[in-house]
Amino acid sequence: MKIGSNAYDYRNMSLIKRYFIIIILGVIFSNPCLTPPSAVSNYGIVNNKAKYFDYGIMEEILFYAQHQSDSSRMIPRMGFLLTRPHALGTVLICHGFMCDKYDTAFIRTMFPHYNVMTFDFRAHGEKIDNYQCCTFGRDEAYDVIAAVNYLKSRPDLQGLPRIVYGFSMGAVAAIQAQSSDATLFDLMVLDCPYDCSDNIIKKGLENFKINIFGYSFSLPGQSFLENYAYNPYVQSVLKVVLKTIAHMDATETNTYIYPIRPVESIKKITIPCFFIHCRNDEKVSVQAAKDIFENAAASYKKLWITDGRRHFDSFFYNPEKYMYRVNRFIQKGLAANQHLLYQKMTDDAVQKHEKIVVTDIKSIALKNSF
Repeated sequence: MKIGSNAYDYRNMSLIKRYFIIIILGVIFSNPCLTPPSAVSNYGIVNNKAKYFDYGIMEEILFYAQHQSDSSRMIPRMGFLLTRPHALGTVLICHGFMCDKYDTAFIRTMFPHYNVMTFDFRAHGEKIDNYQCCTFGRDEAYDVIAAVNYLKSRPDLQGLPRIVYGFSMGAVAAIQAQSSDATLFDLMVLDCPYDCSDNIIKKGLENFKINIFGYSFSLPGQSFLENYAYNPYVQSVLKVVLKTIAHMDATETNTYIYPIRPVESIKKITIPCFFIHCRNDEKVSVQAAKDIFENAAASYKKLWITDGRRHFDSFFYNPEKYMYRVNRFIQKGLAANQHLLYQKMTDDAVQKHEKIVVTDIKSIALKNSF
């Protein structure tokens, strides 16, 4: 439930401030995972020898995404596109919270037979301004749509199937995007998406512990923060809590949490979906993964629960098996897509033929009646 700021009186504000002070006392932030964009050079990546890319070509790209649903502002996003001769399709990689296109570069190696595009979500990586805000998948869906529109605009990529590989926030953004436009992708690989923002907040607050002078305490007033999580005044506390749970610097990325329910959006998605989740994920429950899987409308879908040790650890826990299973699903999923397309074309042709036959019979019957 979204509560307006006028619902808070002075007493509630004082309470929020006290929570904030308590949390700050118990927080020790780790180093941020991102290198400042100003310290990064793209020259070496774009100009790597062709043999490094199996004789493909790496390009630095720029595209523009819609800022919000009610805004005409467009925001620039940077990315890399690796095109390969005789590629079987194009894979779009969608990164998680507090990552960028460099952190996900290793994932390109998982798709040696495909074109691969990586990019920065809003408020991440390069081209960041004060208007950009990370929304944990809600507005990032516009970045996904813009990235696909760029791929669609490339003549050299026409006719190739599009596959999205997203993890964590990136998986959620992909779900939200595909649910709004069914033409974006032909297949989805979704690693550890969350089911809804309410449960992420609840789990984050449950896992949060305050350590003061060697003593550990649970967060006081948890139910209060859950009930008013989407109020602007409570957001400052939640951002500290959730980013601390993720072991990230709370000042690194501008964020705002909105209500979002991928577990409902997935009901609109009919293309093949491969869901991957760690049994020991501390941020998203296994039940959440099962709920998303069950709600998916795809006729061809699979859920793989791995023995990964933490959130988004399935690849690192067993990379060889992970790469095999992902690529195997893509092969089978695209084949299933072709079969369904052929079946639909056949059904349409049969219906058209039956319609013509019925029309001819009616015409003959009408002629004979005279």
